[in-house]
Amino acid sequence: MGEEPLLEVRDLSVTFKVPGGTVHAVNGLDLHVSPGEVLGVVGESGCGKSVTALALLGLLPPTGRVVEGTAWFKGRDLFRLSRSELRQIRGRDISMVFQDPLTSLHPGMRVGAQVAEALEVHDSSLSRRAAAQRAVELLDLVGIPDAALRANDHPHLWSGGMRQRAMIAMAIANKPALIIADEPTTALDVTVQAQILDVLGDIRQETGAALILITHDLGVVAEVCDRVVVVYGGRGVETASVHDLFGDPRHPYTSGLLAAVPRIDGPLRLHDPIPGHPPTLLDNPTGCVFADRCSRRAGRDRCVTECPELRPMDQPGHRAACHFAEEALSERR
Repeated sequence: MGEEPLLEVRDLSVTFKVPGGTVHAVNGLDLHVSPGEVLGVVGESGCGKSVTALALLGLLPPTGRVVEGTAWFKGRDLFRLSRSELRQIRGRDISMVFQDPLTSLHPGMRVGAQVAEALEVHDSSLSRRAAAQRAVELLDLVGIPDAALRANDHPHLWSGGMRQRAMIAMAIANKPALIIADEPTTALDVTVQAQILDVLGDIRQETGAALILITHDLGVVAEVCDRVVVVYGGRGVETASVHDLFGDPRHPYTSGLLAAVPRIDGPLRLHDPIPGHPPTLLDNPTGCVFADRCSRRAGRDRCVTECPELRPMDQPGHRAACHFAEEALSERR
């Protein structure tokens, strides 16, 4: 897409103070998303995906802080806004679907009231009755059966899939320009996962909102995303269109993730896991964050002494942070 980015994050670094020292949870991450685009942010647990989303919305816990970076959204740097300015944007211009709807919904409030509250916070002229009516309409829009009746339920009476739909209803209540969905299908069965993805797709088509989808599920990415950012150890290691990433991965971590996905269009085979363990992030490595697990390292000192930059590959918009990204071509021959 040739449009001006709706959100552009540059060199984001987030740290956490812990008893053992400082955790470098996000380290120089870049990403951008255009209006109406679906961007997938992919990586294993603990790589910094969710922390990035929380940092953008000013929701980091007290031990965490943004130490570097910018996040330009509609001409304003989110990291330079006051708390009150962020509260105006959060839930109105940018909304978030959190990973666990059971802990995100208030157990003592009726579901409809929680959706209505999302409306009332950003529109003081809206009457309580009008907000309640609109909440029912939103619950109906995301596929809640008998929405007018079920709006009076407390969250514990709803299934995981229904609670996630309620979170989506809250997220779209004020017609935001950007929705961030953090692992929206986690802990749901396959059928419900497909339904939730369909709801998100329908909402995006109807509202024109851009979507950042945080996930570790490459199948979900292949189905719904336009572009992908692969994150490892707090760093962006590859970014490309979905077509280029799946067809021509250049970073060894991306290749390892794709190799671990079961396929039904070929012979049955065992899948080799990526060797080793993710970094602790207590230390900020001087070289490549993936070096300890990488098959391409093989005696090359450069991998442990020099941090690779995201650099352009053959296809437009395709970048990879690997000193030896060209070797991916020979590996597949």
